[in-house]
Amino acid sequence: MRISRMRITVVSAVTAALALSATACGGSEQKNSACDKLQQTIANVTKTGMTQVGDPNALSGTYANGAKQMREQGKDSGDDDVEKAANEAASAMDSLGQQMKALGSGGTPQMPDATPLNTAGRHLKTACDG
Repeated sequence: MRISRMRITVVSAVTAALALSATACGGSEQKNSACDKLQQTIANVTKTGMTQVGDPNALSGTYANGAKQMREQGKDSGDDDVEKAANEAASAMDSLGQQMKALGSGGTPQMPDATPLNTAGRHLKTACDG
């Protein structure tokens, strides 16, 4: 039960840190499109992740796939700041995925540090707003 609560907390951390981070307000059409796609990827990862809190290996895969998509979408933005922020957010998501994978392998439960994810979310928001 304690591990399931921690998984819910991790999924909630993704939601809180990234859910509205990639809103596009200014910039090129290419950049705005990429930021919209980033926001949709974040929403999809969160939605799927909430259904996988009992399966850390599936949750790990969801985070890995989401991170891969975010890297591609950042690259497609044509904006160095958006690409850098998307890569940072993807790395934070990969890290959470690795922690979930460790739990699935019987690793010792530890509360993940959401600081990198929160920081990446702020950077992504700034990059997409600018």
